[in-house]
Amino acid sequence: MTKRKHGGGEGEGGHETAGMMRWLVTYADMITLLLALFIMLYAISSLDIQRFKALVEEFQALFAGGGTTSVMSGGRGMLRLGAPESQKPLVVPLIPGKKPEMHDEEETLEKFVERKGLEGKILIHREERGLVFSLLTDGIFFEKGSAELSEEAKQVLREIAPVLKSSGRFIRVEGHTCDLPIHTTRFPSNWELSVARAVNVVRYLIACGVPAGRLSAVGYGEFRPMVPNTSEENRRLNRRVDIVLLTESAQKAEPLYSLPKGVKLP
Repeated sequence: MTKRKHGGGEGEGGHETAGMMRWLVTYADMITLLLALFIMLYAISSLDIQRFKALVEEFQALFAGGGTTSVMSGGRGMLRLGAPESQKPLVVPLIPGKKPEMHDEEETLEKFVERKGLEGKILIHREERGLVFSLLTDGIFFEKGSAELSEEAKQVLREIAPVLKSSGRFIRVEGHTCDLPIHTTRFPSNWELSVARAVNVVRYLIACGVPAGRLSAVGYGEFRPMVPNTSEENRRLNRRVDIVLLTESAQKAEPLYSLPKGVKLP
């Protein structure tokens, strides 16, 4: 007599269930990846180009330095820019290890900007060459077409001068303009305007006690924009004076001048 097999149908159903579960897991993984993709695309679409540029520079400096350069800012583990108040700071994970150069100066300057409500007027960010403290000049620290420091600019420089003095760093002051041409009796071009603004900042910092031997002034005109000059908002960011606290490696490029051996003065 042939024995009846029990559970055949149940066994077949088990195989079908296992196959269905594998398919559901694959489908769930695909949905998760799509969700992550859309979140990333949304984040990129709302990213400020100036902050994105700064982030790229931070990572370039990080990998160029073998991983010892930290992007820590203000002791809070983030890269902060004095961007428009409607935008949140770009957060970069803190990389453990060596305390970054000029961390104390950066934290002090950030707190000063926050305390004085100067977000959107002053930008602070790190570059490979050092810590950059940018004064947006557009009708704030200078009048348009003028190199004369405003009273607000003088107050800011007076308050940050002790930080610059105590840092012991070489400090490069850089004048920048947008691409709109200027042609006045005093300033025939953007070159003259950018240089004059940088020089006036240097002169005032010296008057505030910053050693003259650690200061230099340079003007770049419209040729080193922070962002493309494609809108008035971008041009406003490009009209600026950068106060750069140079890193140790960048300082080596600005030694005190001495005549090469064998060269004699006339």
